Amino acid sequence: MFKYLILVLALNGAALPAQAEEPQEIGTLTRLEEKLRQHPEITAYASRVEASGSYAKGEMGLPDPMLFIEQEDYRFRSDMGRGGGDKMIGFRQEIPRYSLREARADRLRVESHKNRLLQDYAFAAMKAKMIASFANLQKVKELRAIALEQEKLLKTQRQSLKGSVAANRAGLSTVPMTDAEIQEIDIMLSELEEERHGIEAMLINMLGEAPDVTLPPVEIAAWNRDPAKTYPVIIAASDIDMAKKDVDIREAEYGPNFEIRASGGRMNDGADGGSIMLGLSIPLWASENQKPKLQGAKASLSAAEFDRDAVKRQIIEKLDHLKAQIDTSVRKIELFEKKESLLKAAANAASREYEAGKADFAMILKTRREAFSVRAQAATERAKHTALVADFNRYIIGESQ
Repeated sequence: MFKYLILVLALNGAALPAQAEEPQEIGTLTRLEEKLRQHPEITAYASRVEASGSYAKGEMGLPDPMLFIEQEDYRFRSDMGRGGGDKMIGFRQEIPRYSLREARADRLRVESHKNRLLQDYAFAAMKAKMIASFANLQKVKELRAIALEQEKLLKTQRQSLKGSVAANRAGLSTVPMTDAEIQEIDIMLSELEEERHGIEAMLINMLGEAPDVTLPPVEIAAWNRDPAKTYPVIIAASDIDMAKKDVDIREAEYGPNFEIRASGGRMNDGADGGSIMLGLSIPLWASENQKPKLQGAKASLSAAEFDRDAVKRQIIEKLDHLKAQIDTSVRKIELFEKKESLLKAAANAASREYEAGKADFAMILKTRREAFSVRAQAATERAKHTALVADFNRYIIGESQ
């Protein structure tokens, strides 16, 4: 009768899945994503976007003019001077050609666009990290609940074994072996607590808090193996655009720059006068100056195109592998759930056989413990699946915005 009471207590505590506590909703994912955008890593890119845009505007302006005062005395050339000379005041303005200024501004506009893409990509990566953290936090909670249930079952087994040892139906070594397994559960609980602290520290780093959030199902993004729809490739394409602008700059350097100089004042003979000068530069040394720079810019453009092609191959390889991992993870979760169902059915059958005197009580406990192990594997795999999907989605443009 005592053993039957122990069995009822064990089954009541172990047959049903662990009841997870309802988390207190501190905020929605939308609110947390807005907090994520305030992370220094993300806001730094926003500042770079602003900086590049401001530099682009500045490139269209002219350099500051130079004001000058000029005194010319011709007495060293003639003894007929009357002690005076030309006294002039004027200004000098350099005018870099418009095509060159526009090319430099365009290059900075492309750089600003690239920085915005880098900002979006950094946010997508951090969002994936946040989702994985929430999934792992949920895993830790599930594993802790499973470990506590398993510990309860082991203590029930220990109590039963003591009775069996007293009745000479079990060896003395079975009790300390069960105690060792209970200690293993305590070690697991300590490791789970350590993992929880690490996850919460990561969330505090990203969000300033470690909220208790229930994740909605994370769906994998649609992708037709078009690498142009991914952040790494589109960022590499912006490098090509920047390299093209560098070529435009070098080509524009072949043209002339202009200069205006105007002055006015009193001449040596006492009359008022003035002068104006319009100058332009001549690319006389282009073969030693502009031409090598243009050749270098074209070589850099070619390198950027090859880099983009390499990134295309890498991203297809990466996403194909992630997709295979996700599909395998889905299959494993289904198999774990099916195995758990079979173990529960076996435990129920063993319980009926035990009540009929046809099975040993240890068999029931063993089956229940195996079911706990499968539940733990399923919880771990679910967290892995969520993290894989989040990692996949972060590469796809628009999925994490």
